[in-house]
Amino acid sequence: MSRFLLLALAALAALVALSTIGLYFYERPSVLRVAVPHGGEYQKLLAKLNQEFIREHENIRFRLSPTSDDAAAAKAISDGNADLAVVRSDIAMPDNAETILILAHYSLVVVAPPGKNFNSFSDLKGKTVGVVETEASAGANQNLLGTIEAQYSLAPEEMKSFNVSVGDLPRLLREAKIDAVLAFGLFDSPQILEVVRTVSDSGASAGTPVFVPILEGNALAGKYPGLEASEILRGAFGGSPSRPMANLPTVGATVRLVARTSLDNSTVGDVTRAILANRILVAKTVPIANHIEAPSTDKGEVLPTHPGAAAFLDGEEETFFDKYSDMIYIGAMIGSVIISGLATLASRLAISGYARFDQLIEKALTIMKEGREANDFDSLAQLEIQIDEILTRSLAAAEMPKFDSHQLAALTLAVQQARLAIADRRQELGFHSQMPAPVRTEKSP
Repeated sequence: MSRFLLLALAALAALVALSTIGLYFYERPSVLRVAVPHGGEYQKLLAKLNQEFIREHENIRFRLSPTSDDAAAAKAISDGNADLAVVRSDIAMPDNAETILILAHYSLVVVAPPGKNFNSFSDLKGKTVGVVETEASAGANQNLLGTIEAQYSLAPEEMKSFNVSVGDLPRLLREAKIDAVLAFGLFDSPQILEVVRTVSDSGASAGTPVFVPILEGNALAGKYPGLEASEILRGAFGGSPSRPMANLPTVGATVRLVARTSLDNSTVGDVTRAILANRILVAKTVPIANHIEAPSTDKGEVLPTHPGAAAFLDGEEETFFDKYSDMIYIGAMIGSVIISGLATLASRLAISGYARFDQLIEKALTIMKEGREANDFDSLAQLEIQIDEILTRSLAAAEMPKFDSHQLAALTLAVQQARLAIADRRQELGFHSQMPAPVRTEKSP
């Protein structure tokens, strides 16, 4: 039974060790590689979110992989070099990624100095447009301008455009090198506000700039899935009179945090939950966090939401038992098989032990009987050797399970009785051998 106890303790120790290892890997934070354009607000946003994850002991960690621009971030996840990426929806979206959260809505702003008469985008035919590119956009705004030109059937040579920086705008407008400025981003971003202010002050007299509407936003969104119809509200850029003076229809795109489609649903759900739970704290130092919002979870979306994020947002996230019920069931089955096997082994060991005990007891009693009936000293010597073997085998732990106290006491008594029988018989044989032979006397006739 002691061997069974050792086996049971070993099995219990193994089970505890496996449970501890499983719990360690289950609780260990998941480290995700995130491709993000370097130096921008989104790199700051993700770095700050990661700090909050550490402080709040979330089970998610971000390892940022800065890229040269938005297109490079999209390529990183396409090539399998990132788990998550920050991408612009009007740039080629990765085929192997789906949306977790919308980080911001960008809007196109085409603005001209006060006094210009541009009532439609087509009025810019024959004009020169300065395109404000950022390091992260890397030509994407020029591509967007080309898309809008195609919608209005304007050939590339019918509208001139070149990249400009915000710092060069006052000189370019003053020298009439450009007739309008195209910028793309958050309507309340410092860059857009600076563009509008600079253009407002560039006319013959300061006043309300001319905002060029993009009336075909819905048509563009239908043709190009990465675009969306947008509207800049009256007074969005401040001023008096309001800038713009009426709601301005335009076109826009979204900046999205996307994840590899193959990324585990529970991990994506944890990312979604952690970001939404910490965005308010992060917004105190990185205001762009205020623009984070949940994507649509409708099945027919052109830019689909990752199933893990959709499950969390729809309240259908799997519980621990839902996710691991199969493993628990299989583990219980394996555990029951192991326990049954140990019980069977213990039973067989016990039966074997009892059988060997019965054999030794029977052997000792046989020796005792043969000892009383032995006719010479050699036979007694052989019986003593057999008694020694019984004693040796009964005390050898490697030969058989150790006996309990009752078995050992019974076997000891049998061995003692056998030795006494041998000793008594040896004494009897010695006594008879020393007696003088009887003398025969002959009777006289």
